[in-house]
Amino acid sequence: MIELNERADESVAVEDDLAARELLAVSFAYPPAASPRAVQVARLLKHLKVRTTLVCADFDDKDRIDPTLVSEAEAPLARCLRVPFVRSAPRNLLTRVAYRFDLPLVDKSPDQFGPWKRAVRSAVEKFLGEVDYRPDVLATFGSPMSDHLIGLALKRRLGVPWVAHFSDPWVDNPFLPYDRLTRRINRALEGRVLREADRLIFTSDETVELVASKQGRWLSEKARVLEHAFEPELFDPAVARGGTTLVVRYVGDFYGVRSPAPLFEALRRLLDAEPASVAGVRFELVGAKDERQLEEAGLAALPAGLVVSRPPVKYLESLRLMREADGLLVIDAPADLSVFLPSKLIDYVGAARPVFGITPRGTAASLIRRLGGWVADPSDAAGVAETLKSFLAFLRDDRGPAAWGNAAARRDFEAPAVAEKFAGILREVLR
Repeated sequence: MIELNERADESVAVEDDLAARELLAVSFAYPPAASPRAVQVARLLKHLKVRTTLVCADFDDKDRIDPTLVSEAEAPLARCLRVPFVRSAPRNLLTRVAYRFDLPLVDKSPDQFGPWKRAVRSAVEKFLGEVDYRPDVLATFGSPMSDHLIGLALKRRLGVPWVAHFSDPWVDNPFLPYDRLTRRINRALEGRVLREADRLIFTSDETVELVASKQGRWLSEKARVLEHAFEPELFDPAVARGGTTLVVRYVGDFYGVRSPAPLFEALRRLLDAEPASVAGVRFELVGAKDERQLEEAGLAALPAGLVVSRPPVKYLESLRLMREADGLLVIDAPADLSVFLPSKLIDYVGAARPVFGITPRGTAASLIRRLGGWVADPSDAAGVAETLKSFLAFLRDDRGPAAWGNAAARRDFEAPAVAEKFAGILREVLR
């Protein structure tokens, strides 16, 4: 069953040339899903002064549902068309077999959400037949990259300008190790999307350079950089840090090659060489993780209570935990260059607490340095330990209420500013 929520809003003032335009947006991820992608798309559309019809998934992911986010996410939309994502029993069986034997293509070309593409195309056709509606511009938000394949079909069907927004690289994502056949198929799918979209949005200059190096310099002409955003009003400036214990938090998940091992090794070194540097400090890892991964990373070798594992929390609670912390941690996997801009890091910017990034050179490291934070490469154990010692020394002396971080840099990531940049990209394709 397709759920269609429509809000007639005839009182919206015409604030600029976009106010009278119609945007058709496709994003599988949207609240009540509480994934970073869902939150970021909702935040962008909230501040966009365009009449938006959104197509998103009706998908009950019990581990990542946050009903408190729904009303604010739907309120700015003209219409919200929720299309169920349903996988048949045979498909689920195939998925389990493919995962066990690492089969090519299954759930990898481009991802496990392929069946949703057919459902969306059918739902949109039905919608267009029932409602006198024609969009002026189309926007798709991946990942999942199936959203962009839907965009490819809708672009050809509707003949309107199309903006494709990538939160991560597609084929060149190091967290998706494709076999040769799957890589070749995805490279072809990615190429079609990149060539047919009128504008391509990435979250960092490094991602643009990476994708352009594989596709050709032509891509740079239609590529634009749009950062993630934070909502200033979600961070209570009155939230106090208290107690004699310094609390340093990592808020996010560990998975794949992203591991707390560089932090644990740095702590072990400091305990051996300068135990006073970590006295009275508690590190909290808040989010989804495999407890076996913590043990393999060396948790058992550390004193009890120095590192505490906490389960995932609702999104607004995660922001409160960030604001209450004395310091915040980014921990990335080792790499020669990281092109990722974690949305968690942008929430850290909103929390205005000191940030230490255990991250390779690249997008996140550059932003943390711009804020005035601390950075060490995860492959440099001695460097991580020395930088962590400096970070903790700063925290001991900086326990006042003032916001931390370069003010100009922080303003660049506020949601209204980022939404206006997105509006500028829409204006480009509508000229």
